[in-house]
Amino acid sequence: MKRYIHLFWGIIGLGILSGGCIGEKESALNDLEAFTEQLKSGTDNYTQEDWDIAYNQFEAICKELDNNEYTDEELKYIGKCKGECTAIFAKHFASDFKRSINRIGKEVEGFIEGVTEELGGNVRQN
Repeated sequence: MKRYIHLFWGIIGLGILSGGCIGEKESALNDLEAFTEQLKSGTDNYTQEDWDIAYNQFEAICKELDNNEYTDEELKYIGKCKGECTAIFAKHFASDFKRSINRIGKEVEGFIEGVTEELGGNVRQN
């Protein structure tokens, strides 16, 4: 968790420093680039809280980007970074969904066994 706090403050610090030196537009691009690299560097040990924080950061960066005008080349780069981030989020959510479905399936299986046992085996199973 500490590394995420450091990342958060690093992004904030980068925004503050770059805001005075290179402008809001470049700051937003730098924030997106740093965030994309952070996601790509590994999310294996992320907790659900870490994923929530990351998603909120992504949304904030996207809003920051929307406040500026960019060249076609910059827009292409922004799209590439957003696409990479979205793919990483999609992999996580798909994996999480699969685990949830498996868990629900096991709970339903156990529920049916419990009902069947409690009713004394008088319920026919198909």
